Amino acid sequence: MVRSALAGTGVLTFAFALAVPFIGPSHPRDLGPVRVAAEFESVSVQGLARGGPRVQDLARPEVVAGRADPTAEPVPEPTAEPTPAPTATMPPAQAVLPALPDPPTSGVILASWYGPGFYGNRTACGQTYSPEIVGVAHRTLPCGTPVTLSHAGRLVTVPVIDRGPFIAGRTLDLSNATRLALACPDLCTLSMRIGP
Repeated sequence: MVRSALAGTGVLTFAFALAVPFIGPSHPRDLGPVRVAAEFESVSVQGLARGGPRVQDLARPEVVAGRADPTAEPVPEPTAEPTPAPTATMPPAQAVLPALPDPPTSGVILASWYGPGFYGNRTACGQTYSPEIVGVAHRTLPCGTPVTLSHAGRLVTVPVIDRGPFIAGRTLDLSNATRLALACPDLCTLSMRIGP
């Protein structure tokens, strides 16, 4: 459909280009003599304003059998080709998360924490994430599931509030308040079990 519209536009453009040499000038060719000043003699400027040769001044080739130049290559007629089917593309706003194995739900695990870049955002469970919120992010456990964590002799039970981490080898992302309650550095190995 687009090709036929473009072909139609090309035919109209070609027809216009052929018609341009036959359109007459918009001003007269002869300007006549012009008097420059009273004390100078009359100077004719006829032919000076005309300039170089224009399209209508050039010799036109004879038209033979509908073609302007019999030695020119004929222009191939556009052929109707099937339009390729549109391909489905993913909107740029959707991010593709890497396929990671399901994390464990109990045992000794590796945990990290997440914070400043996420404050003020909504968690996957619908809460507004802040530095004071207590909870963890797990990729598969349902929202609100209580998880008991122990590290360095400290024991806390917190709910699952978000989804993550999306880094291979890590099971939980701790909120800042949970990290501080466990005295956990950036990465820590801790014991985890589901339930209080």
